[in-house]
Amino acid sequence: MTTSDQEKQRALVVGDMHLKEELILGRVDAAISQLGVDRVVCCGDYCDEWNSNCLTMRDALDSLSYWVRGKRKRGIQVDLVLGNHDMSYLRRIPGPGTHVGLFDEVENILDELRARMACVAGNCLVTHAGVTKQWADQHLNLEDEYSAHDICCALNAMFEHRNEDDLAALDSAGPGRGGFEIPGPLWADQSELYSNPLPGIHQIVGHTPVESIDLWQIPSEDGVHTTAKLVFCDTFGLSRDLTPIGDGSMLLVEGKPIRTVTPDELDLTPWPVASLDWMETCVLPFL
Repeated sequence: MTTSDQEKQRALVVGDMHLKEELILGRVDAAISQLGVDRVVCCGDYCDEWNSNCLTMRDALDSLSYWVRGKRKRGIQVDLVLGNHDMSYLRRIPGPGTHVGLFDEVENILDELRARMACVAGNCLVTHAGVTKQWADQHLNLEDEYSAHDICCALNAMFEHRNEDDLAALDSAGPGRGGFEIPGPLWADQSELYSNPLPGIHQIVGHTPVESIDLWQIPSEDGVHTTAKLVFCDTFGLSRDLTPIGDGSMLLVEGKPIRTVTPDELDLTPWPVASLDWMETCVLPFL
């Protein structure tokens, strides 16, 4: 697909799901129907949630697989970007909340659904956590001038090789998330991405829970804001005590213009109420 074709799409960007696939994808269906969306981009972390078990994992990933295959058959483009929780299953290295008995099943599902490291929506690079300049300088052989498409291709090539050194680089965590390495595109915290962004590249990410879709302008070296932006979309998150953090808003990308889509606009149950209903059905009975 050409850059011109991408900019004509109405793409809906959806934050981290963390086993709430059935609940969240029903809300995505409402956006597809009401807004004429022809592409859906998911920001990763399909796996794991506080107090989850193997049964809820299987059910959630089955729901994701069924939904993605159905949408693609209808001609709706669905892009699945990998998150740090998902990479734990592909590398078979336990992380927070990993269900080690499901390594094979999760890997098979993510491969069947063609999950990858990055994509481009409109003129924005979409990854799970974002690409910092320090990480790009260390791991990507970029020309003096580069685009979101160039970085997307480089990230996906690193992943597709399945070379352990490349996977480890993609999966590196910095101090903002308890690590000791350069913050990578699966782990960079919001603070790390904002303090060291890739110059001139618009980025859309999940990973760091936010109360609503959060758009920041990237500062230049002299402190003056530029037109480049960082957009944070992880609005479906729950805290450790299962309290909703965000409002369940999503991001609509129509070429270069972007805007927030709220549950109220789609006439949906407020996210805190809907997530509580989900917890009472899918989490609390198993505690």
